[in-house]
Amino acid sequence: MTKLILASWLAVVFFSANAGLAANPEVTNKKKTAQRLYDAGVPESGFLTLETKNYTVPIDAASGWTIEKMFYRGHLFSLNNGHYGTVLKPQEGQWWGTGHKEGGREVVHRLKLIVDGQDVPITKTGETITGKRIQFIKESTIWKFKVRAKVILTNDFVEEQTEMEALENCKTDLLYYFMHCFPPSTTNWIAQLPDGSFEAGELSHSKKMAVSKNTSWVAQFDPENQLGLLCYTPKVIAGNRSASHIWDLDRYHKYYLRHNSGQSFKKGEKLDFTVIVKAVPNETGDWKETKKAASHLMKQFPVVK
Repeated sequence: MTKLILASWLAVVFFSANAGLAANPEVTNKKKTAQRLYDAGVPESGFLTLETKNYTVPIDAASGWTIEKMFYRGHLFSLNNGHYGTVLKPQEGQWWGTGHKEGGREVVHRLKLIVDGQDVPITKTGETITGKRIQFIKESTIWKFKVRAKVILTNDFVEEQTEMEALENCKTDLLYYFMHCFPPSTTNWIAQLPDGSFEAGELSHSKKMAVSKNTSWVAQFDPENQLGLLCYTPKVIAGNRSASHIWDLDRYHKYYLRHNSGQSFKKGEKLDFTVIVKAVPNETGDWKETKKAASHLMKQFPVVK
């Protein structure tokens, strides 16, 4: 895939409703074009790959411009057999967000890319963007929520930020704020709770949810690759019956950060949370390296009360 020459691109580019026709429209016949889902100018299919020295993250246009999978130093440590990003289920409704379409689709309005401090136009999918600090910003609507989501790649971690605002009074049945499809080769987990205490357990494809508490951070151990798979939330994702969960299945050990299991929102009410994902090398299962990495992240991103 083509490498972008960053120094030559200085224009500030946002996709908007007036940006023109989409790249790669699906033509049903010579006279009729398939109806668009996203705003004009926002590609609806294909991938844009973000790459720093240690992390590579393809972004999937068809799944609401969300993460498709994640690599650390060329190793696939988070799989493409499930969705990432934010999904919700309205009260007495079906799923919305990312690749879900049971209830309705996430509509992407604008995209922005900042690479090493410079704004870079997104002209098409099928390209690889390289840099030391890459910020990918998306504005969208999920059901009755305005969403501004940001993915930031550095050499040290992948940071995900998502802001949501209720566009009208509404009720959710379930809201998963962040999701990550970690591999089924992980064997153990550890979590630090908001009071500073630790809990740990095994992963054995039990088909149950592990952890199931509010957490400051959660990690899984991948012994095959001696990696700790760490997810730290500077602000605990706390809502109505909120919790961290690892779905312990044989196809993945999917990590969910659940904001609520049933909650009402008033028009204008806002949510704003961040998760920082880090692959920790040289982890042996005693959690020494992972705890050290978590402590370092907590200094970089102090706890938000």
